[in-house]
Amino acid sequence: MQPRHPHDDNVKCDLCGEQQFDMLHAWEVGNFWNPASIPIAVWQCRSCEVVMLHPVPTAEQLPAAGEWWTSERKFYRRRPWLKRMWKPTRVAIFGSKESRLIRKTRRLVPEGRLLDVGCGLGELMQEGRKHYDCVGLDPSPVGVHALGMVAHVDIPKGEFDAVMMDSVLEHVHSPTGVLAKVNHALRIGGAVVINVPKFNGPAYRRHGAGWNGFRHGYHTFLYTGQTLGKFLEKTGFEVVQNPKRDRILDDILTLWGRKVRDVAGEFDTAIAGSKAA
Repeated sequence: MQPRHPHDDNVKCDLCGEQQFDMLHAWEVGNFWNPASIPIAVWQCRSCEVVMLHPVPTAEQLPAAGEWWTSERKFYRRRPWLKRMWKPTRVAIFGSKESRLIRKTRRLVPEGRLLDVGCGLGELMQEGRKHYDCVGLDPSPVGVHALGMVAHVDIPKGEFDAVMMDSVLEHVHSPTGVLAKVNHALRIGGAVVINVPKFNGPAYRRHGAGWNGFRHGYHTFLYTGQTLGKFLEKTGFEVVQNPKRDRILDDILTLWGRKVRDVAGEFDTAIAGSKAA
């Protein structure tokens, strides 16, 4: 049984609105990489090259009702012994991932109020509190602030100076809708930080359909520097060139965007779609 084509479900590209997609990879039910009870596939928009999952499994079609923080979620990690050995050395030399993100963000926004979207267990907020007044959001009850998803929470306009989205935007149902909501939450000149797996990096080129970055059934959108930059520009941000992490050998993509205009009212339909997901 093949996955349904996006066109059959009247799906439009969240970036450009076109409906022409090419299938990149598909996984049938029972495939090693597919934990869902339905066949799934990733597709690429012919117009703007955005990569997305379709169909997106419902919580009931995933292990443990879709809960991310569970041992039932299938997660295959290559060479874990090497990663465990390298991490302490990397942290000693360069600092933790959280400290690096905060340090680089302070080049744009030295202080103020920071919203950590998808705060998880709170490691980034713990680092951020050295310089910012921090607030966290996470949809999981395991999260330190289980207040829900950013698309579902009412946030006053211009409430924050910085928004962190570490390993979040690959899970959403509408990047346009979520980034429009982030735009609403930020003051003019404020910064959003987005950290995601990098599609078409060396790991994807080597492993193809077995790339861990797909997190098969859980990651709904995958980004290159170009497509993520287009989402930011569409929703009122200017892509900052320094800091930026988008090198040819990187498997992780990190972009900073500075809010340069309000987009209130421009993406109401996209925001509503992200809430319904």
